[in-house]
Amino acid sequence: MLKLVEDADAFDVVELMRMREFPPVPDPNLQWDGAALNVEIVAAMLLGRGARKPTDTPRMDTRPHEAISDLHSRAQRLGRLSIYRQQFEAHISDDPLAPLAAEYQGAVLHIRNLQYDTIREAHERQLFDNAIVAPLMAEHLGYTYPDVIAVRNSMGQLGSSRMTRLRDDTGAIVMQHHGTPPDQIPDGVKQEFMAAMVSFMFLPADRAIITAEDIAADTGADVEVVRAVLESYAQTFDNSILPARRVYDLLTSGNPFQITPLVSDGAGNYVETATGVGLDSLRRIVETALAGTKQFHRYDQKVRQVVSERLATSSLERVLRTPARLTGFTYYAPNDNETHTLLSRDCASLKSVGKPVEGDGLFVVGDVAICVEVKGKSMASAARRGDVRRLWSDLKATIGDGCKQAARLQALIETNAGLWLEDGSWLDLSEIREVRSVVALLDDIGPLGTSLGDHRKTGLLPAERTPWVTSLHDLETIAQVCDRPSEFLLYLRRRTDSDIATYYKASDELDLFMLFMNADLYVEPDPDKLREEHPTSGRVANRDRKERVRSAIPTRVGEQCLRLNAWMARDQTYDSADDVHLLKPTYSALPRVLQLIDVVDAHSNGMIRFGADLLALSGSGQQRLLNTIDKCIRRARNDGRLHDGMFSLAGTWGHPTVFIGSRPRGISLEPARQRLQAYIHVKRHQMKSDRSYGLLFNEAGNLELVVYNNHPVGEDAELDALVEDLGLRTMAYTSSPDSWSTRRTTRRRRSKKKRRK
Repeated sequence: MLKLVEDADAFDVVELMRMREFPPVPDPNLQWDGAALNVEIVAAMLLGRGARKPTDTPRMDTRPHEAISDLHSRAQRLGRLSIYRQQFEAHISDDPLAPLAAEYQGAVLHIRNLQYDTIREAHERQLFDNAIVAPLMAEHLGYTYPDVIAVRNSMGQLGSSRMTRLRDDTGAIVMQHHGTPPDQIPDGVKQEFMAAMVSFMFLPADRAIITAEDIAADTGADVEVVRAVLESYAQTFDNSILPARRVYDLLTSGNPFQITPLVSDGAGNYVETATGVGLDSLRRIVETALAGTKQFHRYDQKVRQVVSERLATSSLERVLRTPARLTGFTYYAPNDNETHTLLSRDCASLKSVGKPVEGDGLFVVGDVAICVEVKGKSMASAARRGDVRRLWSDLKATIGDGCKQAARLQALIETNAGLWLEDGSWLDLSEIREVRSVVALLDDIGPLGTSLGDHRKTGLLPAERTPWVTSLHDLETIAQVCDRPSEFLLYLRRRTDSDIATYYKASDELDLFMLFMNADLYVEPDPDKLREEHPTSGRVANRDRKERVRSAIPTRVGEQCLRLNAWMARDQTYDSADDVHLLKPTYSALPRVLQLIDVVDAHSNGMIRFGADLLALSGSGQQRLLNTIDKCIRRARNDGRLHDGMFSLAGTWGHPTVFIGSRPRGISLEPARQRLQAYIHVKRHQMKSDRSYGLLFNEAGNLELVVYNNHPVGEDAELDALVEDLGLRTMAYTSSPDSWSTRRTTRRRRSKKKRRK
């Protein structure tokens, strides 16, 4: 590779590689085989030469563009070899965490621009552009957050405008002299055209170079502040580390371009490599500068923790459409962290059996509670480059501690139906029937967050009450995409309680989420286990067991975010407001089912589980429910009598039942309501249904009344006798087993290389 460009200007080569690896137009839907890592491999190699142009060969006599295709292929091969090496070392290791460490190292190495611009900038602005951090950055780095943004945006704008100007100038010359014989075109015009084309396509260093003076003139910023920003993110040529060593270290130990993506010639000239200034790295630079100082504790306690918790709360309030019940609160937990029953409502001596502990957030939506823990600590550089011991230490301090705290709060709510708060008051949560937990991290941790099943095996996470682990960025992205709180609840169920955690692997949480939005994130539950848990749900057929075997297989999830990328970049990429690519991703379900969920939400107060239960149905299951509703309405219209039906949804998350009532025009609402409620009361007891939804429609098909019964079902001799007297069948309008959840046939995906760059 060195031989291919031995006489070339390094800046020419770097810019030519950028042109090869990145598409000319930032279209998220464009399939492109380039990779940011290829640019970084070539740049690392060139930095080891010791000089920007180490030979006396005139620059105009070099032809670096002819080597770019070969450099691309060889860099691609090196990138693949690095993956094979990581996988091999994990394979021969006895440490159970080694495979996950290798996967994390690979994700760090190969994926760039981890966050969507709008979300990253909104989060970073709250972290750094405030009265506490701004003076700290100015003191320790010589610039502030707005300075970083100004430099980053200016570099992008200057590079783009130069490219556009050269394109327009050459195009204008071609159009002006179109049809003119070559010998009649003035020599000056030919020279102007050739000079522009050389700078545009063949020797682009002059076009690519950015100086502090360029940015200062473009932005009006102080040139010394701009220079301080550029120097913070730049590497210089140095032959004390040989090119081969630089590339080897980049691929195996740590990639310096993730922190310092600029290359400087030491004379005030800079070029970009793969990412912009501060992308995916600003927080690490700030925290490294503050490390070991007295100010770091102030930053951590007053800013990082506070902002992280506020961001998590804001995202959850958006997706759940309800304010948090508690934030930044203190409650009593058992001294031994295990005997939760000691802190029941009847506890008379809180301080003798409990200790005050902190919780970050608690949401209550209807009869669902969501416990929230937030961790702002960063993964150390050693963990990012695959050090298993340091990775384990960081995982315990972030995911491990967060999950223990969330599971502790969840256990107290489930055990005691309430909490003792710091002031000695009792928070009654007896209406709660389902509790979920979320652990949100400020860091983007890729496969470390998606591999819940692996964390259970290592003992980092509990097998029961496993929280969902995500980054604040991905949480906010999901909050912006989800149209209904019930979609989010179903996603929490799928990611934590189902076999998804065991059988699905992904490098990115958003790939799993987009697979879910396509109703394709699913593993068939064990039908015999379900039958044991819900004896009234119907017999198990052999085809159900076969479906389980076919479904429960290891599945690698590849790139699923093209639609999401396009929508998130809608303000940057497309000119037409009605472009099809601007459509927001939505959950794949029958439109009438989505409408029914929305109507029920409007009639009820927080009946979030109804929507989650219906969205978990397969397409055929959803259609059978709609057919049952239509049948009841049609009968009421035809014979002028009250009619009812039932639909059972027994599955992994309990045994919900849907009761449908229909009222003809000649019968008033009250007797219809009483009949439906009486039917629910008796039938749900017979079915041992933990929650029942009653929907009463008029003969025109309009929903008039919603009834929700989630009271615990127990032994009741009177109801048993009534069931027998009425001669109720065990199953009535019951869904077939494939309506337990969504069935899909294709889930194997090719491995992902990169997402957003």
